[in-house]
Amino acid sequence: MSSIFPGAARSPAPGVPKMKKPKSLISTWPPKDAAAARWATDGNFWTHARAVGRQNPWDLIIFNFQTQDPLEVNWYLQNAVGCWRLDPSGNFKFDSSLTADGKDGIIYVPSSSWVPPAHFSKGSGAATFMAGVNNSAATILRDLSRRMPTISHGATTMRAQDYRKIAELIETNAITIDVDPDLGGRGGYLDDEKAIKLRFMPRIGNARHASTLANEAVHAATHFYEIPHNMLKNEYVSTVAGAVAMGVTSERVLQRYINPRHFKNWGYYYSGWVWLNDFKPRGGWSITLDDLDHQFEHPYLSTTANPVSELRVSMAGSYGWKGKVEIIPEWD
Repeated sequence: MSSIFPGAARSPAPGVPKMKKPKSLISTWPPKDAAAARWATDGNFWTHARAVGRQNPWDLIIFNFQTQDPLEVNWYLQNAVGCWRLDPSGNFKFDSSLTADGKDGIIYVPSSSWVPPAHFSKGSGAATFMAGVNNSAATILRDLSRRMPTISHGATTMRAQDYRKIAELIETNAITIDVDPDLGGRGGYLDDEKAIKLRFMPRIGNARHASTLANEAVHAATHFYEIPHNMLKNEYVSTVAGAVAMGVTSERVLQRYINPRHFKNWGYYYSGWVWLNDFKPRGGWSITLDDLDHQFEHPYLSTTANPVSELRVSMAGSYGWKGKVEIIPEWD
């Protein structure tokens, strides 16, 4: 049956793909009743879904491959679509070279009325799908509201209850969550859209996801409360919040990110380790950057380190220009 698939013109590269051959292969390719075909030469299932008016990328995946197993999706991307280029996670990417490979290089789009069969839990209408995204983000923030200290610098103060407030604004759609795997960074907040942008589907218990959401929640709270602020000082608070959130979610993950041998910009996260191992045991549930501006033990260095100095060094290249920008946000 696999002979119906054209396969890829090149071996997977770079690295080894994460995939498995489905036990029961689809019987037809291309899929029956496709309304249109699209070149898989750029973007991803997210961007192609949006281009045809769908917000759930799994609708296109399920229509094409009749599976919601990511490992099986990768098998079909190689064997049916002809993908060969891998991303750092071992997943196949759409790529412009597919047009020159002499292989298929095409994915298919269902009619606008098509919905995935009910047994596919990941396929859904846009409202159900986005409700799940919002619920995950709000749940992560509500959990942080019970575990985070107050963090202050300049005019910006982020209290534990502020994470809960942002969760409420997400749940009432006053703030939207927009997932875009092609986002330049891991996250962002746009005042004019009242939107938190994420490069990932938020997953409860994931320390990196909690870190990014805590970071963007600071910007969202500053906007909601209309706090005039210096952009760089605001970024310092949001970055420390992200570091602490990573640590309270998983100290093991935080330790990996503060290890200079594993992560070049470990200064982004060292403040989280200092709060977790120095301030919290002493009952320090309210900290300022002045409190952190001292030498502390570092678990992977033979000398002490200053979390504020390391934070400034790590952020200087990308954020230094914000030190001259003053913002007066308006919510409505």
